Amino acid sequence: MHLPDIETVSAKVHEAWMETKRAQGVTSRKSETGEELMVPYEQLSEEMKELDRGTVRAVYEAIRAAAEE
Repeated sequence: MHLPDIETVSAKVHEAWMETKRAQGVTSRKSETGEELMVPYEQLSEEMKELDRGTVRAVYEAIRAAAEE
């Protein structure tokens, strides 16, 4: 099964997260370390990007598991 590139999907996940937050009126969101998260994916630290990547990996694993059933 071919799934899209993790990095590309991670950027889309982050973008969707920001759109949801903006719709809720949120204009700034900081991580526990104080990093601003309401910025384009490319501007995030590797640590913060890895959170999005982890989400995508988990979804991909669920898709693969469901496809095997």
